[in-house]
Amino acid sequence: MELFRTILIICVGISFLSCNTARENGNRTTNTNSKHEINKLYEKATKHNDYFSMVHLGWHYDTGTGIKQNPREAAGWYRMAAEKGGHSMAQNNLGCLYRDGRGVIQDYKRAGALFRLSSEQGNRHAKTNLGWLYERGYGLEINYTESLRLYSEAAKERKDFQTGKMSPGHPMAQNNLGCLYRDGKGTKPDPLTAIKWFRKAAEAGNSHGHYNLGIMYERGLGIKTDMRKALEHYETSLKMGNVYAMNAVASIFKNGKTVPQNHSLALKYFTMAAERGYSMAMYNLGILHLEGNGVKKDSITAIEWISRAAGLGNAYAQAKYAWMLASGIGIRQDYAKAAKWYEQAAEQGLVVAQINLATILHAGVAGEKDLISSYKWMKLATDAGNKKAMASLPIIIEEMNADQKTKASLLISKFIAQPNIEELAKEDAPLAED
Repeated sequence: MELFRTILIICVGISFLSCNTARENGNRTTNTNSKHEINKLYEKATKHNDYFSMVHLGWHYDTGTGIKQNPREAAGWYRMAAEKGGHSMAQNNLGCLYRDGRGVIQDYKRAGALFRLSSEQGNRHAKTNLGWLYERGYGLEINYTESLRLYSEAAKERKDFQTGKMSPGHPMAQNNLGCLYRDGKGTKPDPLTAIKWFRKAAEAGNSHGHYNLGIMYERGLGIKTDMRKALEHYETSLKMGNVYAMNAVASIFKNGKTVPQNHSLALKYFTMAAERGYSMAMYNLGILHLEGNGVKKDSITAIEWISRAAGLGNAYAQAKYAWMLASGIGIRQDYAKAAKWYEQAAEQGLVVAQINLATILHAGVAGEKDLISSYKWMKLATDAGNKKAMASLPIIIEEMNADQKTKASLLISKFIAQPNIEELAKEDAPLAED
């Protein structure tokens, strides 16, 4: 299948590089788990206006530790500590609730403001979270330079003035910083520096750091290709529950890349990642069922997984689902629905979807023949260098008049690929203290 035409690669797939710049809430916890200790926190928070206790109480409600989980109640305690006490971790944790829409209405701008207040107090978790908002463009204009700055500040070791010892940098900031250096966002591409930061994140036990090191070893980016080491890092990440690593290992066994081809293991790991909600794994699992590799050929099960992935915005799944609709495989043939799914993938910049959509629109099988849109999509695919599109475009042009060509050219000039960014559920618990 063709690669995206103008997409910045973010999500993992079989045939393209990934960079998972996941959000970070931290992973430290507190020992105040008993009802007695929670009651003591409540008393300190209410009677003595103790902001530290408010944050801890909010953490218990946030995580459901020792008490019934209640994000709305957590937001209330975080808010009191953040607004009245200016507590940096309360600001960070409340920002996380606004970012994720838990207990409050999702509001990226409000989350960004809270992360900023917290980061100005030197909170590395907030710097990492604010950098992530800048990188993704959620509630803020995309600014890779600012992301790089924030991640750099959070990633560096710093002296703990209470103990006099050096405190390690923030693992997720280190991972995300590595991604920016690898992909040349906010800086020139620098795979060697990327490896340095991925290694630090991995050494700190960050699953994404291990996963991204696996990518570097598998692809030979800044380091000699070494599939053994790639698999070691993938396996470590996989055992920590990282779905990207599960998908990567499954892909290696599916394709028999430097290891004996093993569709049964591919099926196992694709299933693990798919059941955890990763759309690319759902798509890959659907393909196994469609082709009958490692499992009995089953187009019905295939389309169930592929359609689920398509619904999550996966462009490859959208294109494959459209193809199955157009071909009547595993589902009743429906060109109109196929065109809609091809269009969603085409809008993301997937060339094969652009070609197939142009073909359907030119043939008029999904409704009235649409030469303008057909030309638009085929021309975009041609500009991407696709030979099939180059051969097909003149056929469409022959049927168009000057006015239609002008309208189509205008549509092309305004086109900007809008790739879907899949955000998976976070793996880390909110922080109770700084």
